[in-house]
Amino acid sequence: MNKIDFAKRSLLSEKEVSEHSYLIQTRGFTLVDNFLKKTETELLKTTMEQAIKDFKPFPGVERSLHDQYQMHDLINRDLNYGRLLEDPRLQQLIAPHLGEHWIMYAATSSSIPPYGKNFASRLHVDSPRFHQGYVFNMGVIWVLDDYELDNGGALKILPGSQHSDTKPELDFFEKHCVHAVCKAGSLLVFNAKVYHRTYENNTNKWNHSMTLNACRSFMKPRMDWVRFIPNEISSQLNAQARRLIGFDTRLPTSLEEFFLPEEQRLYKANQG
Repeated sequence: MNKIDFAKRSLLSEKEVSEHSYLIQTRGFTLVDNFLKKTETELLKTTMEQAIKDFKPFPGVERSLHDQYQMHDLINRDLNYGRLLEDPRLQQLIAPHLGEHWIMYAATSSSIPPYGKNFASRLHVDSPRFHQGYVFNMGVIWVLDDYELDNGGALKILPGSQHSDTKPELDFFEKHCVHAVCKAGSLLVFNAKVYHRTYENNTNKWNHSMTLNACRSFMKPRMDWVRFIPNEISSQLNAQARRLIGFDTRLPTSLEEFFLPEEQRLYKANQG
């Protein structure tokens, strides 16, 4: 299998990190161009498209119907999705807002079918919690197809809406939102309290992206990723990726685990 490798990827400069951080703090989002190579976006799409074909809704569970174009287990299928978590640039972009020990809440694809839409087309936020000046969650989108106005990828965002606990009416949102138009390989990073929605796909081609929801280290993730992700995947990942999955914030299940030597602790010290 072709492997995505971020070991030799250049870090963002201090100036770039500062600019992206300021944009996130003020308008609520920022775009990083050329974050992934074309070969990398194509590799990721191959697995994603197969997962969509293989997906079978859970009988009688409406939520699984909503999520038929949003895969939650790609990291279980393909090591390359785990490799995305190894990228040190993620730490540069997220840590200023969530602290250095942030973890992964969710890892979900977002695919918009031809002449259709997915569940993310509703007006929503990815984090309902609000406390002025305090960020609970951040969103990350790896753009795998061009985000254009006609192909459903042009995410609509209401700039600055993370500063208010009031949900805007849809007509107000549509009047004041902006379209996050960008090329495949871009990275979109945003405060998860920003109101947004995907655009409807008016073409005959699929539009794909991969998303991550990041949270504070003391918060519960959507999945017990340490147990959910197969060991043959997680064991191949670097220390940063394993921290994001939750290996540094595991809870002991017995006194024997609670009283392990310091270097073997499941919940590492100073994790926030």
